[in-house]
Amino acid sequence: MRSNGYGTGPGRAGVAGVCLGLWLSVAAGGATAAGVAAAAAPAATASAAAASTPAAPAAAAPAAAASTAGASGDTLARWEADDRAAGIAPPDTPCQDFLQTLGRKPDYLEYLGCEQDDDSYIQPMRANYRVSGSSAVKLEAYLMHEFGMPELEYVCCGWASPAPFAWRAGPGGVAYDIGMGVETPRLPRAQWDQIPSFNVSVGIVRKSP
Repeated sequence: MRSNGYGTGPGRAGVAGVCLGLWLSVAAGGATAAGVAAAAAPAATASAAAASTPAAPAAAAPAAAASTAGASGDTLARWEADDRAAGIAPPDTPCQDFLQTLGRKPDYLEYLGCEQDDDSYIQPMRANYRVSGSSAVKLEAYLMHEFGMPELEYVCCGWASPAPFAWRAGPGGVAYDIGMGVETPRLPRAQWDQIPSFNVSVGIVRKSP
């Protein structure tokens, strides 16, 4: 297995001892914070003063590119100085189909929408996707190959990513938390086609944890 980017690796903050319900809760925000915190470890302490100015969605762009047209000069300067090296997204990044923006979205993966929490300290965004059970094995292999996502494990009550995982296109790139899972009776991979669908999430944060 190889990753075409700069992944922070699957060995961080494992959640193998918790059930899928906790994984879904983590995917909603906690995984994003943990992923970026691990990616930020080698970097200097991030500034907590970065502001956010929503902008209209931008056209699809390569890996780490994001719109910064609406942010003030001071805000962007603080992001460049304190947050960019830690994988924090630019402050006015639009909530969008992140895999499509990266140019790495398979045709069989359905985009469900993007949600953001501007009231949270880290201001996370999460793009949500769905894949049919019949295509889940193929998507798992794709995410492992393209991003270095760890193989799914069955924990408690469903299949889930075993640990928070963040992928970056390279130093200075945005850190994307990538997860996949579903609550289901224990069915081996050979029978995943009996599961209606799996959930996939790709998240970022816009402020340092």
